[in-house]
Amino acid sequence: MTRSARRPRLVLLAAVALVCSALMAAPQRAQAAAATVSVRDNAFVPDEVQIQPGDSVVWTYDRGQSTHTVTSDERGGYDSGDLRPGDTYSRTFSEVGYYLYFCKYHGGRGGAGMAGLVTVGDPAGPPPGTDPGAGGDDERPKLVVPRDFPTIQKAVDAAKPGSTVLIRPGVYRESVVVKTSRLVIAGVDRFRTVLHGGDKKENGIIVDGARHVTVKNLTARNYLQNGIFFNDVVGYAAAKIDSIKNRTYGIYAFNSYDGVIRNSFGWGSGDSAFYVGQCLGCSALLENVHGEMNYLGYSGTNATGVVIRDSVFVNNGAGIVPNTLPTEELAPNRGTTIVNNLVAHNNYENIPASGFSETVGIPFGTGVWLAGVHNNVVKRNTIRDHERYGVLITQSLGEDSLPVNNRVRTNLIRGSGRYDLAYDGTGHNNCFYNNDFKGATGPPDAETLYNCLERPNVGVPFPPVQADVVAAVTNSQTREQKEPPEPQRPRCQKGAPGCGR
Repeated sequence: MTRSARRPRLVLLAAVALVCSALMAAPQRAQAAAATVSVRDNAFVPDEVQIQPGDSVVWTYDRGQSTHTVTSDERGGYDSGDLRPGDTYSRTFSEVGYYLYFCKYHGGRGGAGMAGLVTVGDPAGPPPGTDPGAGGDDERPKLVVPRDFPTIQKAVDAAKPGSTVLIRPGVYRESVVVKTSRLVIAGVDRFRTVLHGGDKKENGIIVDGARHVTVKNLTARNYLQNGIFFNDVVGYAAAKIDSIKNRTYGIYAFNSYDGVIRNSFGWGSGDSAFYVGQCLGCSALLENVHGEMNYLGYSGTNATGVVIRDSVFVNNGAGIVPNTLPTEELAPNRGTTIVNNLVAHNNYENIPASGFSETVGIPFGTGVWLAGVHNNVVKRNTIRDHERYGVLITQSLGEDSLPVNNRVRTNLIRGSGRYDLAYDGTGHNNCFYNNDFKGATGPPDAETLYNCLERPNVGVPFPPVQADVVAAVTNSQTREQKEPPEPQRPRCQKGAPGCGR
């Protein structure tokens, strides 16, 4: 072959080499990254991660024993299903935005309890929960009672979504029905803005079927049924409410979801100061509430996904009572988390009966009673000075639901008349671990027999607890009933107009 015949071939080879070199030098598209989140009892660690569009988040259940989920705050969104130790769940996020999620057994929408946030890219605006959306209360259209309307009901009827009904100090002898969404109903002075039922009217404020309604900064008292009643509501809030001597419930959420009850006080209710019931995936948070001189401080019948934290329950018949009953739908109660509360001196037997207490007795003198519930967690509470039990686990009162997979751990328990830790022996996988207690347990040495680190287990019936609870439930129906005294509350709200304290 002549030299001239080889030259085009050499040129071609050189060109190919240059192209290959350029391709090798060109930046390559990076593969999608993945952020990792550890699933634990009962937290996501870290609870906030930031990724870029197209990246994934991988949740790995690497520490704990409870069942958890990764569930989108958006209804109908993604859901991992039940995760157990060793399981993983992965999801790719394509769109810029904020993505809240929670465990439906131990948390709730809006960042309640066991919850987390995925930030994708650089979204406009602050994360959910830091922006009220329609502006603060000062920016919302206001209807002032009695300046603009003579009654609260007239103002509520005239209000458009996104408005605030502002109630000046005074006594308002009415029942208010709210059917308009996105309202704020607020008192000017928590202690001087008073809705009064006069022991004749049924309910103080009923929010019926509306969405995203807030009731705050007022007193509701002396209603025959409930002070504040959320019925079939999505996105409810009750804050800085005084509920005084409302005969059935103080603040009552029924078949309602995505709710927060905080910084509120309940006194003298014949059923309970605070109630969340008949909701599957309730996503409810009770925080910094105080229940006193009620039949029950808290009651939660057939509620799934409630967190009760940083609160006080004292001098009730029983303190905190998640429960399963056939009288409501969506049984059993599941996934109540009770953490960092003071539960003390719940020995009060004389509250006049109403609602639950008219037909169902209780073992008075009990701090926390888990009655026929599943997957409840009781941890880091101070529980003291109860005539019967510090923490009690039993089957439901209707004997149709056995307790399953409830955990009582790292609580400080003192001064129980019978047992600091008590278990009737029904159901399975109920356990105790690392509690600080001085009194007896029933059965003896319960933390060894039913240790949380040695599950699975099957309960062995313990007749002393079973017999005592049956007798207490029966005998409590013959108790003496009398009106409780008035609570000692501030005369007016510091900083409110006309309050000089």
